[in-house]
Amino acid sequence: MDRWARSRVALPALSGLILAVAYYLPLLAPNLVAFVPLLYWLERHPDAGAWSRVRAGLVFGLVCHALTLHFLLWLTRFTWLAVLLYVGLLFALAAKISLIFALAGRLRRRTGLSWGLVLPACWIPFEWFQSFGDLRLTHDQVAYSLSGYPFLIQFADLAGGYGVGAVLLAVNGLIHDAWLGGSATRRRRAAAALALVVAAVLGYDTWAWFRPLPDSGTMKVAVVQPDIPLLMKHDPETDLEQEQRLADLTRRAAADHPTLIVWPETARPRTLYHWLDRPETYAAPDLQALAMRSDAWLLSGIDYVRVRTRDDWELYNAAVLVDPRGRLLDRWVAKVDLVPFAEALPFRSLLGPLVEGRGGDWDWVTGGFSPGTPGEVLDLDGTPIGVLVCYEQMFPDLARGLRRAGARLQVVITNDAWFGRTPFQRYQADALRLRAIENRSSFVRAANTGISGFVDPWGRLHEATPLYTEAVIEGEVRLAGPPTVYDRFGDLAAWSMVTLLVGLVGLDLATQRRGIRRG
Repeated sequence: MDRWARSRVALPALSGLILAVAYYLPLLAPNLVAFVPLLYWLERHPDAGAWSRVRAGLVFGLVCHALTLHFLLWLTRFTWLAVLLYVGLLFALAAKISLIFALAGRLRRRTGLSWGLVLPACWIPFEWFQSFGDLRLTHDQVAYSLSGYPFLIQFADLAGGYGVGAVLLAVNGLIHDAWLGGSATRRRRAAAALALVVAAVLGYDTWAWFRPLPDSGTMKVAVVQPDIPLLMKHDPETDLEQEQRLADLTRRAAADHPTLIVWPETARPRTLYHWLDRPETYAAPDLQALAMRSDAWLLSGIDYVRVRTRDDWELYNAAVLVDPRGRLLDRWVAKVDLVPFAEALPFRSLLGPLVEGRGGDWDWVTGGFSPGTPGEVLDLDGTPIGVLVCYEQMFPDLARGLRRAGARLQVVITNDAWFGRTPFQRYQADALRLRAIENRSSFVRAANTGISGFVDPWGRLHEATPLYTEAVIEGEVRLAGPPTVYDRFGDLAAWSMVTLLVGLVGLDLATQRRGIRRG
């Protein structure tokens, strides 16, 4: 490794490659050592200037995200603008990582503290800040690299995803210090700290994994996966064919008498136009008739337009609920966090004049959807149901908000056909395991082309469907009991890392001032 350390790019690039592998391949070891090569490079270059650290972080970020963002290139089947999105996100995320390691390298050198403290203190605040604003990206959080191993992340009901990420980063830092950390004394201390962290985490995980949860009841749920190709889905001439496929699968689902049948995101092919001055237009006769014939509640994704006048209307990526008597409930919910450059245009005041009204492929990035209201639940005969639409499964605050609003069951409706057979499909399905553990809540996932399934409160995925197959799955789903520590207190782990970072920066500045005075 010493020979590689002399290179400016070899070890940072190796770290980026290992982290990309950790995100998408079912291998645990890369998660534990992904950051070690870059940390070693920083240790071997203690006098590296800010630009050298920025460059190392940039190489790390470019290699990692060039691989992890590959799913965006699948969208080039629909528009060449996917290339711009890929390149833009690639450099934006790499720039974030370059800033992290420019700061982390300085703080490590100036404070002399373990990488087990410095790395999570620098990484997690940037990850958290990225979850705010118009772009609001959370798909690359390091905690998701462990979401396929639910036993190891049972402590997420205490610390949430940011806590899981902080522990994973601390383990990487301590493994570096225990293996390559200089003096024997420093290595022994790091090894002891690593043993304590691992023992504490695995001890709690084991207890939580085998601990019985309070009996809070169950609900029988069926999921319809219609497997409607995108080109067919967006062709109005196929509406009748789509409706027939959905109806046939729903009749199959109803045969075992579920309480609730779930359709995916925008499954109903016809848009619901609701003229606000004409209440009778708030109707979906096909859904209502099908719910009556099925003698079950029917939840469907739908494009919903609330029309005031022909020139004044709002479009929502919504979900509606119909009861077994065919009544369309007045309460509806809609996607809160719209996908940037697909469902909504970020920084509209700046970018709007540049792209709106240009037509052609540019219509793909202008969006047009309005956001729903966070924390709203649907009432299924006294049982509150929370709904997340597609990408919202990646936002811990949304699932937590629904849980705090009383949701005893949460449903994800999605159309992931945009991403083909890329590993991002499984990645998103596995991310839901983390949500389930954080809230100790069952999740039902209904996907147009897969992966559909049921996730229990321990994060175990049941009845997972293959991609690109018609399917009906059924399960007796446990309803949520008391709220978790994470439900009650939220992202204390993120706040803790922000506080630690502020403290480290303050220590650095104080050390610098003392040095100036002595000089």
